[in-house]
Amino acid sequence: MIDLLRFAAAGSVDDGKSTLIGRLLYDAKAILADQLEHVAAVSARRGGGGEVDLSLLTDGLRAEREQGITIDVAYRFFATPRRRFIVADTPGHAQYTRNMVTGASTADLALILVDASKGLTEQSR
Repeated sequence: MIDLLRFAAAGSVDDGKSTLIGRLLYDAKAILADQLEHVAAVSARRGGGGEVDLSLLTDGLRAEREQGITIDVAYRFFATPRRRFIVADTPGHAQYTRNMVTGASTADLALILVDASKGLTEQSR
């Protein structure tokens, strides 16, 4: 039987939580072709310079997509040959800390991201 690991990505605003999760989903081949096409089109409209913004894969609310921030917790599933995962993409803004706590409450572990160029901030302490 393959184990299930639940984890939450936490950290401050723009530290790369959604981008990391998008990359994990992409590398695990857990993205449908139409999802990737949509994200590529949105990235191109926003002037991504040919780069696909994988952070868009976790933004479910219209406000999140429009503002480019995570507001609510987004849960995504992916699997590897050895393990299944449920990852919680949590918001980094201080005003949404309650939502971050909700996402972390069911996690087996937390992955705390820190932008090395900014160092520790209010949300990553």
